[in-house]
Amino acid sequence: MRRLSVAFLADYYIAWMGGAALLAAMLDSVLRAAPAQNAAVHVMFSARHLPPELQRQTRDFLPLRREQVQATGAMRALLEGVPALQTLIFYSDLAATLAALEVQVIGPTGSHPGPAVEQPWFAYLPDFQHQYLPHFFSAAERSGRDAHLRQMVEGAQAIFVNAASVAADVQRFYPAAARSRRIHRIPQLYPALASAFEDRRAEVQARHGITAPYLLSCSQRWQHKQHEVVIAAYAELRQARPHEPLQLVFTGELGDHRNPGYAEAVERQIDALGLRAQVRQLGLLPRDEQLQLVAGARAVVQASLFEGGPGASGTLEATLLGTPVIASDIDANRELKFGRLRLFDAQRPQSLMRAFEALATEPAGGADDRRPFDLTQIEYLSLAGGLEMLATLRSALR
Repeated sequence: MRRLSVAFLADYYIAWMGGAALLAAMLDSVLRAAPAQNAAVHVMFSARHLPPELQRQTRDFLPLRREQVQATGAMRALLEGVPALQTLIFYSDLAATLAALEVQVIGPTGSHPGPAVEQPWFAYLPDFQHQYLPHFFSAAERSGRDAHLRQMVEGAQAIFVNAASVAADVQRFYPAAARSRRIHRIPQLYPALASAFEDRRAEVQARHGITAPYLLSCSQRWQHKQHEVVIAAYAELRQARPHEPLQLVFTGELGDHRNPGYAEAVERQIDALGLRAQVRQLGLLPRDEQLQLVAGARAVVQASLFEGGPGASGTLEATLLGTPVIASDIDANRELKFGRLRLFDAQRPQSLMRAFEALATEPAGGADDRRPFDLTQIEYLSLAGGLEMLATLRSALR
């Protein structure tokens, strides 16, 4: 089989935690499949992520071993999610770096690689949230998003999306450009979960002050994630079942640049409802601790009004680990076809309350009766997804 050299540009994805998780799952799959596909996989970051002294040493590019990189935030989450990634490429001149490494194809990337890049590249289009929730964006942001997405559609060799609903939106909003571009669905991704099977749930829960059964919400505090709806439904459950010990645990970064006051409003809501003692807010956690909490939760709750693909905010990990999921009934969540999934009406908080009550009446599932995916099965499915993605990337060379 002909040698394939492919580059993944990471800068777009490490701008937020969900992007880091998506890229980690793609890379984990592709690196598993690379030997069978005779493929070299390069993961590239802008040199601006390096300390100033290393930036000055970087002419075209600088390769660094994994252990040489002091990663934090989303970059750290990316590396934690890709155990096989050993070398990172930091570039100051992308076109020169691609040429030096003999890269043949790029993608899927969420940012335009620029006019100097000659290699064919695949666009990743995340979602069209600004079209469906325009009140969450300024007019300038909506216009900027439209211009960016059109540039991506028109410049790419082909397009990757993470949900059938996003593929339909590409054709809806950019019909002329979409007719001349193939739209590929990212294969179902199965993140590396080996650490989650080393059961340290009790230890992690104790470290973070979790002293009772708990509901878990894993998402950055963005307005469209509807933290206030989760809290309101939890308050109603506490009122209906006051003697039942049940905590509410949030993980993820705080802050929404489009609505800086949202995080403070959520805090005021917690205090107004008298829930401060029952709500644990843990912030951004190491991946292993996050997975331990997902594995031990009564349910993972995702109340988002919009997502670009199934399995966001810890719900995919929950389904793989056998943890029940309570999720909003948006199109992307309906595409999650396996696991213990209960959907509720994202526009009606009372629907979430009823889902909480239904969960509360079920026996608390222990590790033995949750029937998580077998680790070997996850690895096999991840390999299959990587083979499919590399075959799609190779098609750009025909």
